[in-house]
Amino acid sequence: MFCLRRRNATVLYKKIAVKYLRDLDTFEYVRCEHCGLTVSKTLYEMSHEDWSEFNYNSHKDLYFYGVLKFEEINPKYSTRHDAQANMFVELLHNGVFKYDWRTIDYGACDGALANQINGKLEKVWLKKFDAYIEPLDENYLTQEEVTPKTFDFLLSTSVFEHLFGNKGEVDNIINLIKPDGIMGLHTLICEEVPQDPEWFYLLAVPVHCTLWTNKAMSIVFQKNNFKHCAYNVEAQMWLFFRNEEAWQKLNEVKEKLSGTWILKDDFIDYWKVKPYRK
Repeated sequence: MFCLRRRNATVLYKKIAVKYLRDLDTFEYVRCEHCGLTVSKTLYEMSHEDWSEFNYNSHKDLYFYGVLKFEEINPKYSTRHDAQANMFVELLHNGVFKYDWRTIDYGACDGALANQINGKLEKVWLKKFDAYIEPLDENYLTQEEVTPKTFDFLLSTSVFEHLFGNKGEVDNIINLIKPDGIMGLHTLICEEVPQDPEWFYLLAVPVHCTLWTNKAMSIVFQKNNFKHCAYNVEAQMWLFFRNEEAWQKLNEVKEKLSGTWILKDDFIDYWKVKPYRK
């Protein structure tokens, strides 16, 4: 589905040592010759049981036991969160998004971004869900509440790089959105993966199994019938629209909004050249 046919892929890396792993110290990566999507062959070939356990233990150790210091290895982490939270608050205040929408932060982890947005709004607008983290408060949705085609807005930040592109995981998440819904997306987009084991996306979080290109993400955009795209440079956030009313409103108020906005009736391929963002 995402051009991962092995006969059309070339091996990018072998014997990449990654820290913070107990059982794995070598990863092999392959790159699709059609769309450039780069995947961890090592992780893609794990069994579902091993992958689930690997994900759970990695998140537990990296996020909650202090192994991973986001501010040290990615100093723009807080700046980006601030810009993202401010962006959503402005979209709500200017009528692009609605306060009564059913929303979900899918893969919310510790809920830092959703909590920041809700705190600025002084109400719970964005609900949270994470398949690998035990709910930390009452604003996390249960698995039973996360049902297809029921969300007006779905937020996905730093999640798509954790999804297998050939097992329907991306489609399953997007399928949670209503036919006239909107998705907010933050993930790495890069045309060429640095062959550097010290690079954040290879070293810091070893569960980064899929690294997207503009062409690969454009395929996702078109396949899932999104009609319009907006990108906020400071927030490093794409918005994929099926909701025509919201799209028209964004066009009307964009000059009032903070930051640099780019609007287009197709996926916006903003990240094309090095240095790629961290």
